Amino acid sequence: MAYLEMTLSNEDASAIRDRVEAMAKNLQSSSLVEPVETRTLPQLRTDVAVDLLLGGVTATGLGAGIRGNVYVTVPVLTLMGKSEEPGTLEGFGPIDPETARRIAGTASSFTRILIHPETGAVLSFGRTKYKVPNELRRWLQLRDGSCRAAGCNRRAQDCDIDHTIPWESGGETVFSNLANLCKRSHRVKHETGWAVEQGKDGTLNWTSPAGKHYATHPATRLRPTILNAEPTTKPTTWLDVWSIPKINLDPAPL
Repeated sequence: MAYLEMTLSNEDASAIRDRVEAMAKNLQSSSLVEPVETRTLPQLRTDVAVDLLLGGVTATGLGAGIRGNVYVTVPVLTLMGKSEEPGTLEGFGPIDPETARRIAGTASSFTRILIHPETGAVLSFGRTKYKVPNELRRWLQLRDGSCRAAGCNRRAQDCDIDHTIPWESGGETVFSNLANLCKRSHRVKHETGWAVEQGKDGTLNWTSPAGKHYATHPATRLRPTILNAEPTTKPTTWLDVWSIPKINLDPAPL
């Protein structure tokens, strides 16, 4: 379960409470006819609020046709009912297998994250492309979950994609050199004396101008696998993709 909080004026809060209460009581009173309403008044209040927020339209028409998205990472064996490994709800954390299957079963569409087994093209564009493509951006949002700066929990969907080793310093557009940073944290990283290094497992190691160290970790351990595509007479081996790119981190610019 989760909590949704709002900070608003007293008069608006009072009016919202009154409207939700009136609608909930109206539903409860309708139990005199079929089908009989079995939900309690507190349950009806919650359901009314959820329906209004997800499907309601403002007086100006804002919200018509707009639907909220829920991103869930589900292991394929769990989806098939052959495993009880939990899924991951973005911005929340692990969810039980049954809930993950239910969400997947009612989803109108799927966003698939596919990694080419030979080239890993979805995850790396090297120095040929600065702009992060949508597929890679989506993968990073699922991996990070939120802003990767120490102490910040802004959603990854609302963040910029930052090159840990700056592009102008030779950094590559590759998953192991990218992370989500909100605009404020992005500015702090590039315009102050903070230094950042990304580890093989996606951990960001921050060093403050005062020399103190902080580490932030990915929300989800998504480890892509890339085959070594170079011709060889030996059996194909697997690269340790967390070691890409192999570039020494320059000291902080300031």
